[in-house]
Amino acid sequence: MIDGQLSLFEEGMPKEVIRNKRQTTVISASRRTDIPAFYYTWLLETLEKGSITLPNPRFENKYYEVELQPDKVHSIVLWSKNFKNLQKEPGYLKNYNLYFQYTINQYSNVLEPYVPDYGETLQILDELLKCYKPEQFTIRFDPVIISLHGEKNPTLHRPEQARLLAFERLCRDLKTLGMEKCRVTTSYLDLYGHMKHIINDEAYGIISLTEERQVEFFKEMASISYKYGFSLYSCASLLLERVEGIKQGHCIDGEQLMQFFGGRVKKSKDNGQRKDCGCTHSRDIGIYAKGQGGMKCYHGCKYCYVMGNL
Repeated sequence: MIDGQLSLFEEGMPKEVIRNKRQTTVISASRRTDIPAFYYTWLLETLEKGSITLPNPRFENKYYEVELQPDKVHSIVLWSKNFKNLQKEPGYLKNYNLYFQYTINQYSNVLEPYVPDYGETLQILDELLKCYKPEQFTIRFDPVIISLHGEKNPTLHRPEQARLLAFERLCRDLKTLGMEKCRVTTSYLDLYGHMKHIINDEAYGIISLTEERQVEFFKEMASISYKYGFSLYSCASLLLERVEGIKQGHCIDGEQLMQFFGGRVKKSKDNGQRKDCGCTHSRDIGIYAKGQGGMKCYHGCKYCYVMGNL
C-alpha cells in the first residue's frame, strides 16, 4: 500500500479505527480456546481494561503482558465455531479492526458434540455479513477427517465422498451469501500424541488416507472450490501446498491485514507456531485449558489438539 492511499476498508470506516503508520500489534483470540463462544464477556471486559497479564504456556511461573488499548492494537483475529455472542452484541469490539477465522465442518455430533447446527451457523454468518465484509473472513473446513460415523450423511461405498459433498454444500451456501472474496482454509487431520487413540476407536470409524489418497482427495476439493469461485488455502501442510489449486495458507497474514486495515504490523514468521505454519506474528490472549486459569473449550470436538479440552 502506498502512503496516502486508503486501504481496502478505510473508505467507509470511522477515522478512529484507521491506524497510524507506526507498527501496532495483531491480537489472536484465540488458537488456545474458543473465546468468542465461551469467554465473550471476559473478552469485552479485558479489552476495556486495556491490557492483560497471561501465563507463558511454555515456561511455568513466567508471565507476559499484552497491551490492548485500541491505539496499540492493529487488528484482532477471532477464532470460533460459534460467533453468536458477537453477532448479537459486538460491544467494545466496535473499537477494533476484526478478522474472523470461522470453522464450519458440518460433522455429526459423534465428532463435534456441542457445535451449533449447520443451519444456525449459516444464519449467524448471514447476520455478521450485515456489519463485516466477506474479505474479513477465513472459512475453515478444517481438519478433514474421513470417518464412517462422523458424517451426518455418510457414503459407505466411498467414505471420503461424504466430506466432498459436505464441502460442496458449504461452497454453494457461501456463494449464495456472496462470500466469494473470503478465504477458505483446509488441512488433513494431524494426530498429535495425545490424540492417537481416536484413530483406533471404533466409535468414530476413522479411516486413514495414504499421502497419495490425500493428494487425490484435496485435488477434488480444489476443483470444487474453483467451481464456486473460492480461493482454497492450506493450513500448515507442505503436502497440500503441492496440490494444484491450493495456495500456501497464512491464517494470520500480516500483509493481508495491512491491505485491509492500513497501518503497519510485523510480517515475520510467528516462531511460536508449528514448523510448517505460515502465520505471521501475533500475540495470543487465550489460556490453554491445562494452564493456570485455564479456559476450557466446551464444544467437545473429539479431534481437538488442545490438551485438557477432552
